[in-house]
Amino acid sequence: MTASQPPQPPAAPPPAQPPRPEPATADDIRSLRRWLLVTGVWAVAATAIAVIALVQANKDDSAKIGQETANQVGKVQRDLNKRLDEVESRLSDLAPSSDVAKLDTRLKKVENDLSKATTKLDKTSAQVDDLKTKVDDLEAQQGSGTDTTQTDTTNGAP
Repeated sequence: MTASQPPQPPAAPPPAQPPRPEPATADDIRSLRRWLLVTGVWAVAATAIAVIALVQANKDDSAKIGQETANQVGKVQRDLNKRLDEVESRLSDLAPSSDVAKLDTRLKKVENDLSKATTKLDKTSAQVDDLKTKVDDLEAQQGSGTDTTQTDTTNGAP
């Protein structure tokens, strides 16, 4: 660094990443589907009103054009009603949130039971290892001829 250059400030830390949004829950998705259904109904109603206005504006045209437009509108409405019925049937086939909550509770209970069983298994495994070590020690003593029973084998004679 030379005397003619001023000292430079340290580099700024990188910007923090925004927090990740939480994943959508089943209730959020169900609510979204319901709002989509409501939006679809409003779209059908708006389409019907627009078509009626168009028909009224073109009343001076021939009756044939009006009939064709009415037929097309009727077909579009039937198609939309059919799609809405399909969406409603899919929504009704979904599990209610109370069932999802019950399943979540059961899953947590199973996880807790598994944790307890694992702890007990670890303790039992440690006990079995201790017993195995003791048995191995006894077998080693017996194999070397060491008497660990401490009994009197002299038939009572001192």
